[in-house]
Order: sequence, then structure tokens, then C-alpha cells
Amino acid sequence: MKKTLLLAFFIALSISLFSQNLRDTTISIPFANFSYSPQIPGGDFAQRFGFTNNVGINIGLKTAKNWQFEFEGNFLFSKNIREKNILSFLQTSEGYIIDRYGDAVNVLMYQRGFTESILIGKLFPIKKSNKNSGIIAKFGVGFMHHKIKIENQDDKVPALTKKNLVYVDRLTMGLALKQYVGYQHFGDSKLMNFNIGLEITEGFTQGMRDYQFDYGAYREHRLELLMGLRLGWLIPVYRQAPAEYYID
Repeated sequence: MKKTLLLAFFIALSISLFSQNLRDTTISIPFANFSYSPQIPGGDFAQRFGFTNNVGINIGLKTAKNWQFEFEGNFLFSKNIREKNILSFLQTSEGYIIDRYGDAVNVLMYQRGFTESILIGKLFPIKKSNKNSGIIAKFGVGFMHHKIKIENQDDKVPALTKKNLVYVDRLTMGLALKQYVGYQHFGDSKLMNFNIGLEITEGFTQGMRDYQFDYGAYREHRLELLMGLRLGWLIPVYRQAPAEYYID
């Protein structure tokens, strides 16, 4: 309980220190950012997956000198699996997979993955009336991991029980770099803050399985690319600018 209260005290103190309004020239703004990016794959990623959805959350700080620091986590998901031959060892000559009862079953495959990054950026104002908004460029370094999720309902296919899925899932991990260029807006309203820009991610990854049923040892090195337009909703921490009244 003491640790919780102490943590709450420091959070409240940080918010009070950073809470300012946009009547100032440039200010420090802590923020959270919720974003979505439809992404097109490239490199080795495109051999395995198609169009990819990317949902992210960032916790960051824009400084009074318009430098920006962020920690970002993204969830990758898709139904577009191009490497469908991973279950070929189970298929009949007609292409069916037979369950333990002798019936043909439909086994579903999905892409699932994550990226985590630390980013640093610089904001370049384009309007004198709001020097906290403008063109922003960011660079990040982090980690990428993804796999193929296989849905074997009720474990009807013995070769695809949860214990055996590690032998077909193509688990892949490695270093990731990220570049982003776009527009970012902080206004007096806490609801009308956003960013939109072009994002590119490069993954320098490696297969992480000693054995895959259809492949053998999966330790190959890969260069994986994701490119897309990212739209984000920013939640800043500052006081709303006060209204101004004039008396003739």
C-alpha cells in the first residue's frame, strides 16, 4: 500500500509539473497515443503474410524544445497467410485435413505478432500561432516477434494439439528499426489532438524453432518490412487554455 501511494504521489507531482496551457510559446507535454496503421508487407515478411493490421499505444513526452521521446507497443494481426504449405504434411491428395474421427476439417491460420520500440523525434512547427504542432520526424529501435497462430478446435487433429503447435508456428524474432514522418497537432482542446504520417519498420529477424514438421530446422535470417499510413489520437496532459474576455 505504501509503494502504491508513493507511486501515485510521484505521478500526481509529474502531472502538476507538466500541466501548462498552450498560451505558452512551447511547453512540455506528456501524452498517450492510440493509433492504427493498415500496413503493406515487404521483404521476407511478404513471402509469409499479406495485408497486416497494426494497433499501437505510445506513452511519450514532448519537451519544451520540441524533442519527443516515446515508448511504443504494437499488436500485429491478419488473416492473410501466404505460406499455406506449412500443413502440407497433413493434407490428403485432395488437399483435405482429416481429424481423429475421419472427417475433413477446416483448420484456420492467422498472423499474430508484436513490436516494441523506443523512439526519439523532433517536431518542426509550421505555424507561429501554435509552436507545439507541426511536422514531426521520428526514429526508433526495438524488437519484433511474430508467428502463425493455428486454430485446431477441440484438438480434433492430433498432430496439431497445443503441445505440437510449436512445430508448425514459424516463431520469428529479432531487432527492429522504425522511421516515421508526419504531422502532429496539439491544441487547447484535449479531444482534438492527433497525428498522421508514413511509417516504415524493418525487422532483422531469425527463425526461433529447432524443428518444424514441414521445414526441418527453422533458424534462417530474414529481412522483414512493414509500410503504412498511421493515424493516432493523442491524449495530452495539460490544462485547457483559459477563455479570454474583453470589455469595451
